[in-house]
Order: sequence, then C-alpha cells, then structure tokens
Amino acid sequence: MIVGLLSMTAMVLTAPVAVAQPEVEANNAITAAWEATGGDGGALGPRQGEVYAVGDGFAQDFAGGKMFFTPDTGAHFMQGAILEKYESLGGPADSDLGFPTIDEGPGRAPGSRNSTFSASDNPVIFWTPDTGARVVRGPINAAWDQLGGSSGALGVPAEDERYQGSVVSQRFTGGELSYDTKTKTFTTVPPELAGQLQGLEVPDDPVAAINAARRAAGGTMGPLGAAEGPPYSIGADGLGQNFAGGKIFYSPDTGANVLTGQVLDKYESVGGPEGDLGFPVTGEVDGGITNSRMSTFAAEDKPVIFWTPDYGAVIVRGAMNAAWDKLDAAEGPLGAPMTDQTEKGDVVTQRFSGGVISWDRSANTFKTDPANLASELAGLEVPGQDAPASPGAQGADGDDGKGLQWSWWWLLAIVPALILIGLVAFAAMRTRRGRAPGHDGFEDGGVHDDGRYEDGRYEDGRYDDEDRIGAEENAAPAFGAGPGAPEPGVFGDDYDAALFGDRYAREGIGPLSSTTEQATSPEPVSSPWEAPPADDIDAAAEGEADIEQDEQPVAELDEEDPDDVDTAPTRVPTATEVERSALTDTGRHARIEPDEPEPAQPAFRLSLDSSGEAPEGYPIKADTKSGRYWVPGSTHYEEAQAEIWFTTEEFARANGFVRAD
Repeated sequence: MIVGLLSMTAMVLTAPVAVAQPEVEANNAITAAWEATGGDGGALGPRQGEVYAVGDGFAQDFAGGKMFFTPDTGAHFMQGAILEKYESLGGPADSDLGFPTIDEGPGRAPGSRNSTFSASDNPVIFWTPDTGARVVRGPINAAWDQLGGSSGALGVPAEDERYQGSVVSQRFTGGELSYDTKTKTFTTVPPELAGQLQGLEVPDDPVAAINAARRAAGGTMGPLGAAEGPPYSIGADGLGQNFAGGKIFYSPDTGANVLTGQVLDKYESVGGPEGDLGFPVTGEVDGGITNSRMSTFAAEDKPVIFWTPDYGAVIVRGAMNAAWDKLDAAEGPLGAPMTDQTEKGDVVTQRFSGGVISWDRSANTFKTDPANLASELAGLEVPGQDAPASPGAQGADGDDGKGLQWSWWWLLAIVPALILIGLVAFAAMRTRRGRAPGHDGFEDGGVHDDGRYEDGRYEDGRYDDEDRIGAEENAAPAFGAGPGAPEPGVFGDDYDAALFGDRYAREGIGPLSSTTEQATSPEPVSSPWEAPPADDIDAAAEGEADIEQDEQPVAELDEEDPDDVDTAPTRVPTATEVERSALTDTGRHARIEPDEPEPAQPAFRLSLDSSGEAPEGYPIKADTKSGRYWVPGSTHYEEAQAEIWFTTEEFARANGFVRAD
C-alpha cells in the first residue's frame, strides 16, 4: 500500500499542469487561419515575428498584412488600404472600432473591399479605388444598409462622417445621409430617400454615444486626448468617461456631451451631473463673442456655464439667464457674465461686463443698469423659479472693483490681519500697564485733562488722527461711487444692499482702492499690511528705551514705594536695528532682540496706490476680476494692474488665483 501511494503521488507531481495560456490559444487560432489562406504562398505570405498582445486580444504580422484575434471574434486578417485606415484610427488598442469580425473581402460594389468590426454600432471600413477606405457606422450605416448599401441609390461612401452640433452626416457617391442624435430623425440628399427610412429604429447605445461624442471632439488628436479607463455609472442610468483632457457625460435624455478645462472645473465644483445643474445638454459651443465657450444643462431653470478668458467660467441661470438671453446674451448690451448670481432676501442679482440685472422674486420685476434695459424685460417669464440658487461668485470669477464680492480667499486674508492687529493691541496694552506715574517725564504723569499725554497720545495709546483714519477706513462707499456710477434713483435706495448685502458696513471692510476723498486727504491712511511711516521709525529710537525699561523692572515695582524704580542706564538701539523690524520696533511694541528669528511677513498686500510698483518682498501681481496672477518677467506682467501683491506664487494659488501664462 505504501509503495502504491508513493507511485500515485509521483505521477500527480510529474503530470503537466493544465493552466490557461491565452498566447497559445491565440497562436493556434491565428496559425490555423493563416494556413487556410495558403500559408507562406497565400495572400498574407510568410510570418514576420511571433504572436503579440494588443488591446484586449492578440495579433501577428505577415509579409502581406496582419491577423487579429480575440476569443469572441476569432482570427481575421486585413491588408492594404483597409489595414492602414484601421491602424491610422488607433487599431484594436486605441480606436473605438474593436477587432475585425470577418476577413477582409469583396464588397457588393464592383472592385470594392470591406471589413466589419466588433464595436456595438456595427462599423465597417469600405474601400474602392476611387474613394479610398472610409468608415461607415452607427445610424448612418443602418440607414445606408436600409437603402441598399453600396449597390443601392447612395452608392459607396465618398467621405468619412462629420459632426455639426448634434447632427452627424456622411457623403456618398450618390447623395448624403444625416442623422440628428437629439431628435433621432434622418434627412437625405436626394430628399425623397428619407421616406424609405421612416420607422428605422436606431438603438440607444450609451457606449456608442460616448464614442461618437469623442470622435466629434477630434478623437485622440482632439482636446480630450487618450481615454483614462472605461465608462462608469452615474446615478440610475447615466454614464461618464474620463480622458486626459476632459470628460464625457451621458444620460438617455441628454445624450453624450464633452466638457473640458474651466467649464468642467466649474461644473464639478457645484456637484457635476449629480448636482443641481443636472447633466450637460450640449458640449462646449461658441458663446457668440470672441474666445468664449458655453454649455447648457438639464436643470429646470435652464442654466448655462459661460466662459471667457477675462472672467473665467460663470453660471447664469433662472431669471438671470432668461433676462440675459432676452437682451441677446453675450452679444447684447450686457456682454459676458463676470460673477455668479447673488441673493439677498427676494432679490437676485448678477453682474455682467456691460451692466447689472436685478430681479425681485416676490414682485417678479426686473431692474437693470443701464436702467433703460428694464423696459424690455416687462412680463418676461422666468423658468424654474423654485430651482436651487447657484453659488455666489468665487475665485477666478472676479469683480470689477466697484463692489468687491466676498469670496473664500477673503476669509483667508482676514485671519492674518486679525492676528496682526491683536499683537499690536497686546503690545500697546502691555506698554500702558508697565508705565508708572510720571514715567514719561511730564509733571503729574504727563496727562492732560482730556486724557492725552504731552505728545498727543491718549492713555489707550492712540492719537487724534487714528480716530479719523479708522473712521475713514471703516466707511464703505456705496456701489457705483466714482466715475460712471448709475444716476441716483435708478435702482432705489435699497439697491446697494440688494446687490452686495450689508457686509461692508457691518464688518468694516472698505474697497481695494481709495475713494476720492481719501486720495486727496493730506493724512496717510494706515493699513495693517503696510510698514509704518518714517515718523514711527524715528519714534522707535526714542521710545525703545522706555519699552525695555518697562518690560522686566516694572514687574518688580514695590507697590508701597512708587519711587523704587530701576534707574540703570538703557541701551540705545542702532539705526540698523531700528530698520530691522518696522512692525515691531515702533516704540509702541516690545522690541525683538537681533538674535531672535524675524517674524514672518504677511503673505500679501493690497494695492493701495496707483504707482504700479511692487512693494518690497511682494513681486507677484494678482487681479480679482480675472482670478489670475503674474510673475516678474512673464508675458503682460508690466501692463497688468495689480489689486493684490503676493510674496510667492504658492500664496497666490492658495488664495484661488491661477497663473496667467
């Protein structure tokens, strides 16, 4: 028994293992098909190399053509012009034709040859000496076959398919076929042929629709480029597919449409096809003005995303889109949209390059700037009034500087400003707490009846001018102040609040540029981002001795003996040390010793003058209207108008700006 078991074990261990060997299967099938054509003496001639993997199958080269194989399609060959056409479109690996399903052979037309392929829309490559090799597929192939194919009234294909919007067309030697993918209807040349196509059903194939949209966009040579994975499901019946340069979205109601660049980025920032815009109804089309693109979406309030180089991608929807479209959209007096719509109560407002639209939802009335446009909107029906509102303007959507809209990067700007102001206040309070009576050298402590020291400073550390300057800084100009402002009464007294809200007045944020009154004032306007004027630096040298004396000895004062004060001599800082930190060595803050690390400077500064010169340490220009920034030496850097200066490109990008070139 032991000897028998050992023998059986040895037989099992030495028996060949049955494993799947696709290369072997492919080699056997291709060899058999090649031998059926006559082998070395047949149409393909001798082998040139071994079987190799390609796409989802295998291939082998021969002197007179190639053989392709998959388990589903079998082994089939092509040669000559049909093979060249197949490989020029990407072959089995990169085209959407699939693998050949028949050997190349004669067509019905005299002197013609053809080969069919495995893609779901039944493509064929058809060749004649006069017309060359042409691909016919999908609805056009179905209609061509219905009309008799190459032996029918249309003859043989004379050109490849071409796309214009939702319509695909192809010319034949005897006429032309067109199919509208939205209406699912055929038109023909000559027209009487269309009657023979009544009732012809074209299956709705999502993958074929995505492939067609990709071809319409230029295929692998277009903006989409190479595919990045197969199609994937979206929701109940939608599909999407990613490409190197964009995406295609499909639903049975909207078909397949291509989105790329900033239009795609904007779309996905609000949820993409599962957001409140719905699936795209069109791909990107000409917006009607130079260098513009737009795409429409399926939501009930008929939204569009409109892109221009100046303002980026902006959503226009509902009442805003209805009114804008009524006024000839971007080609009309309002021009291109600059920012997304904003809402305050029942009032919806959107700014365009040529004016403003404001709509009161409760009253269903429009106001415009210019005011004369409002009369054209009387009685306008607003679609999808209950549709969700689009988000407010952000990042690259920009503004025109008249009423700067809040955006997320302004929140980032406030944080360092508040920290800096807090440090200044803390240092001032610490100085006041440490100052003993008479410490300033004035009689009776140097304080007048009105609470000021002899140098004009109040006990809380501020000066007269600071009250006035703070009031000027916190004053928010009304919308439209300055040249070109709307005439009073055009929109009513509450128009500014309806348009921009009351954040400026409530939170004390002024505009980027100074008002006319500020520009003509002889007093400088202080800013937490700017270094103090030269007078403050001089004050640093005079006041630093007081601060150093305040810090440690004051904490050791004998409360019962006010005369017990450390009278040791105080070191006077050099001019270099005074210049070292304009924000800390002002005489009102604790001085940082030279061997301590310097504090980090703010990441950006607002442009508060019109000189156009970069502040020291802030070489990066940024513009809120376009959401772009420029680096020194780049194109248009010199002529670009900076509203914000950044220390580095990283800070500019972190605040939502994109590089202009």
